[in-house]
Amino acid sequence: MRFALHKLFPLLFHLVLMGCSGVLLLAAWSPYADPRSWWPLAFLGLTFPLWLLIVIFLWIFALLLRSKWIVLPTLALIGSWKAIRVTVALPHLSSATEDTTRPVIKLISYNVHSFAPYHNRPDPRGKYGRAMLQLIASQQPDIVCLQEFFTSDHPRLKQKDYKTYISDSLGYPYRYFSSDYNGASSTSHSGVIIFSRWPICRAGKIPIIQHPHAESLIYADLVIKQDTVRVFTVHLQSIYLNQNDLMQIEEMKQGNDTAWRASRPIWSKLKRAFIRRSEESKRVKQALQQSPYPFLICGDFNDTPVSFTYFTIAKGLQDGFVKCGQGLGATYYSISPTLRIDYILADPNWQFLHFRRIPVHLSDHYPVVAELQLHSPIHP
Repeated sequence: MRFALHKLFPLLFHLVLMGCSGVLLLAAWSPYADPRSWWPLAFLGLTFPLWLLIVIFLWIFALLLRSKWIVLPTLALIGSWKAIRVTVALPHLSSATEDTTRPVIKLISYNVHSFAPYHNRPDPRGKYGRAMLQLIASQQPDIVCLQEFFTSDHPRLKQKDYKTYISDSLGYPYRYFSSDYNGASSTSHSGVIIFSRWPICRAGKIPIIQHPHAESLIYADLVIKQDTVRVFTVHLQSIYLNQNDLMQIEEMKQGNDTAWRASRPIWSKLKRAFIRRSEESKRVKQALQQSPYPFLICGDFNDTPVSFTYFTIAKGLQDGFVKCGQGLGATYYSISPTLRIDYILADPNWQFLHFRRIPVHLSDHYPVVAELQLHSPIHP
């Protein structure tokens, strides 16, 4: 019996090593598979951080055992390098050098959840909304890009006219608002918005998918001294998880078998969202490629870095988090501590100087802030 166990353990260990290494590679390469045809792989990409952690643990265990099979997790980690690089920001040995002859542009991107508290907590006095506005003001950005933005022009709801307040009281005289959908009274409006301290010479709205509550891709061309730059912001297809879904996810994380068996509607929502974001990401990329100016794009992509959405949009671009961030950089905390779904990306004409997220629990997202410079003057 002892002899059988002695033989069985190495066999099981090698099978686990082989299986987990293979799954890690599949997850790492899943962003190259369009969810419209290969949607199961999109679920695998979502779990990439978990498989990465498992394979690192197995690699350490194999090293301690001095097993020749360590080559399997080693090759899997090497083959997953690109996915690792966009998931975990490694320590930076040197920082970017600021050009004192060029203006530093500071941008904040924030999904403000309609200025309502996360998990839809009661907020009759609007203190969460005021706290979000104070947070934005404290950062003193030049450009403010907000998703799930809400504003009202109803005479009785003057305190919720956030569009005018941010322009007049926070000092952003230039703005462009998508106003994608209105409330029942037609006096409340939601969508994505760009505020700027720099003049806007042109702006536009690009619908990217048909959905009753979809938000558009918008852009604004800003005149910054002698340069013109284009700033995009977008909120891609949400999963639309309700409170029951979130409660069920919490029960699933605690190992509740009943919750797992009843989770089919959640997986269906995820599948639909993966497919719709596939279509949206291609349209976003097309709009970026048509920009006549150096551009930035920021917003809530509702997808992790190891996804078809991110790989499609970010191809050929710089990611502020990868350039200057640290750790996992999660920006959405209601479901998992590994979900980085809010981004600030730039074309190669830019240089990131600083990037950080602000871990404050107001909305269900954390805001992200970047400071950038153009490499050289580009005239309109």
